[in-house]
Amino acid sequence: MAREGGSTNGTLPPITAHHLAETVQAGHYGASDALDNNPPPQSTLPSQTEMTLLARVMELFGGIRQEAAAALNGLHAEIAGRREIFTQERYEGRVRSIEASMRALLNRHGGELEQRVYDALKAKREYEFFNYTHRRTADPKIDKWQFILLFLIVPLAIESLLNGNFFAEASEFGLVGGAATAVIISALNIALGFLVGLWPARYCQHVRASHLFWALPVYVALIILIVMFNLAVGHYREMLIATPDARSLQVLPRMLESPLAITELKSAALVLIGCIVAFAAAVKGYSAFGTYPGHGNAYKRWRQRWNAVEEERRRLDTELLPELEAIRSGIDGFKEDCARELARLQATKADADQARELYGARLAQLRSAKDAALMQYREANLRVRTDLPPAYFSQSLNVPEIDQPAELTEYRAVRTLIADFERQLANMPALVEAKLRDRLALVRGLDLAGEIERLKARAAEAGRDAFEQDEAARKQINAEFAAMKR
Repeated sequence: MAREGGSTNGTLPPITAHHLAETVQAGHYGASDALDNNPPPQSTLPSQTEMTLLARVMELFGGIRQEAAAALNGLHAEIAGRREIFTQERYEGRVRSIEASMRALLNRHGGELEQRVYDALKAKREYEFFNYTHRRTADPKIDKWQFILLFLIVPLAIESLLNGNFFAEASEFGLVGGAATAVIISALNIALGFLVGLWPARYCQHVRASHLFWALPVYVALIILIVMFNLAVGHYREMLIATPDARSLQVLPRMLESPLAITELKSAALVLIGCIVAFAAAVKGYSAFGTYPGHGNAYKRWRQRWNAVEEERRRLDTELLPELEAIRSGIDGFKEDCARELARLQATKADADQARELYGARLAQLRSAKDAALMQYREANLRVRTDLPPAYFSQSLNVPEIDQPAELTEYRAVRTLIADFERQLANMPALVEAKLRDRLALVRGLDLAGEIERLKARAAEAGRDAFEQDEAARKQINAEFAAMKR
């Protein structure tokens, strides 16, 4: 494309008669040709200068034409691309995509539920195996940690209050000092008692007799430790009453010398209360997590897995249905999309009209510049020549592409495409409904709540099948191992 002196924003600059005449030096060559009376009077063909001028005009026309064609072809490609999005095939693909998304969401959540069912069945099998191998006939009773904590805090508070009153008489700090000492003693009693019930007491009834070799000695040792500790507390109180400056390290020799030499009734009460609190803590430690070692953990694991199954079922009801509805709602609003696209087409139509008007205005400029430049050449020629001018000087040189321009084929193509697209957008909702009635009914009429229930049933069955297959494989392996020759 020919360009003059540079362009602004990728378009040709305005065309003027002066600029065109100066480009070919129309006045100079008109006078120069006239020195030899060229063109001759009998000539019917334009002079060389006029031909050069017309060639330059055609070059500019080609640039204007190409510029207009590029703009209109760009609009044509844009409309064609937008139209492709709104074709019936694309809309059918949109429906299939929505349906596939819904199915994928159901399958994904179904896989999660299936895994939870499998885990729950596996935990139940392990729990039943534990009951069989350890001869358990009933489920354990497991206390909540809040209840266990409350049960331990109450004896701690009661014993601390009672012991605090007893030690207040023997402590130089009075009730405050007695309470501090009592809290420490009570905490140790509860800790030792809870440990006795939680650890050796439960293992003493284990089905494996080997546990008795360590559990029974530890059990007896801890009981003796608790009794000795509380006797030491009683001796310590009596020592404080007799000698306020007595130290706790002096208790051990006195207690070993005569363990039961406690004369004060309150000191004896300290020993008795401490043993009772330790016994209560031992009872709670024995029963808090099941009375048999590991029984409570196996039962709790099984119940947690089944609770996870029920939680996943509830989550499917509360979360999956809104997600499916949100996906399905993607098919709605197609008529609004058509209306918005029609509005965009009006703007595109205005752009096409503007491109055509710009093309017509540039042609008018070029036509005027051509006629004015030719007139400048002829006037200069007539002013200098001495012979008669040729007859065609009285006529303008006609260039059909410029003087009688035809309608742009690109503009007609754009307007035709816009008209077709408008008719398609106006009729498309009805056409789509007719063509995709079955598929739309499948998506719009899909019973999502029923699908979720069927999903839960299928997932539960799949989880059970997977577990049964795993069990069969495990039994087969065990049978083959048992049949091996040794």
